[in-house]
Amino acid sequence: MIYWALPYCEREYTSQPLRYFAHLFGHEGENSILSYLTQEGYAMSLSAGEDHELGAFSDFYVKVGLTQKGLENY
Repeated sequence: MIYWALPYCEREYTSQPLRYFAHLFGHEGENSILSYLTQEGYAMSLSAGEDHELGAFSDFYVKVGLTQKGLENY
């Protein structure tokens, strides 16, 4: 899992930038990152999301469930 600590952005409720990126990275349909990784045999699952901590910073994460081939080609 990869985490990025970012400036606090929960106040950006009208544009929701982290939710936008979570949707782009986490999309599982045709021509998505997951469809490519699955087709190549590298991954079984992918999720992305955001969280806001203590009014101090925001997190963005991408979690990929790798296959054995994915682990070998990390």
